[in-house]
Amino acid sequence: MTQPRLPRVAYITSRGHSGSTLLSLLLSGHSRVVSAGELKMLVQPDPQRRLCSCHRLVADACPFWSAVQERVIAALGVPLAQLALTDQGDAAMFARHNGALYAAIAAESGCEVIVDSSKSLPRLLRLLEVCQSGTESGFELLPIHLHRGPFGSMNSARKRGEELRRAAFNYTRMFFLTRDGLRRQHALRVYYERLAADPRAEMARVMRWLGLPLEEAQFQWREGVRRDIHGNAMRFGSSAEIRLDQSWRQQLSWRQKLGVLAWTLPVRLRSHWLFQRTRRLIEPGLRPFA
Repeated sequence: MTQPRLPRVAYITSRGHSGSTLLSLLLSGHSRVVSAGELKMLVQPDPQRRLCSCHRLVADACPFWSAVQERVIAALGVPLAQLALTDQGDAAMFARHNGALYAAIAAESGCEVIVDSSKSLPRLLRLLEVCQSGTESGFELLPIHLHRGPFGSMNSARKRGEELRRAAFNYTRMFFLTRDGLRRQHALRVYYERLAADPRAEMARVMRWLGLPLEEAQFQWREGVRRDIHGNAMRFGSSAEIRLDQSWRQQLSWRQKLGVLAWTLPVRLRSHWLFQRTRRLIEPGLRPFA
């Protein structure tokens, strides 16, 4: 008798406002994929940060997520809000809790691929440790590094009230931390600009990597059921139109563009060596272009 295949988890890691909600929704349009959204938010005390997309309810009140919770309680004896999803618990507890959560989502959805768009790099690295520890993890992990170009990322950060130089430093630092963390992993890098400009071509590449055929329904994702926890407000919209956001061209001044260009040059050159040599100049301090 063949063993049932473990759930496969496509984990999206990225910085905020890099298109993770768009990518997860395009994936969730597939008949064999369910997007669970930012699962790390299930343990958030603020109910507004753990609303589902299907009913706009917290997990305890949503029919789908409450059914997932019943399965988790049966397996572990704890509700979703008490799971070890970030830095809680030891390695064994983290492995057990995440394995039970993914198994419950797969069983309740009937899908073989789960999209976890938590974005958090520490969570991803901890999940990778589980899969490589030699113990039974209960899931297969497929990391996706979603990257957005510096100008769009910095403009989004500016609109959220972040100081531009600090945002550029964190952007550069996190790029190399993510690249180094995934260096020896079977991981896929996806670029937001390519995804938004030509979603069909980029999604064909993503689906080949996941081992699934591209389906036309993925581009009509507004018509399907979405299960995402948290995420960008676009998940509650009505339009399926995808547009490349290039508002930074008008909204950043030439001095700000020059600053972003200089501060993120190591990322553009993919040079960790250059970042190490120039990080004191990039790190927040002097603010000639702020």
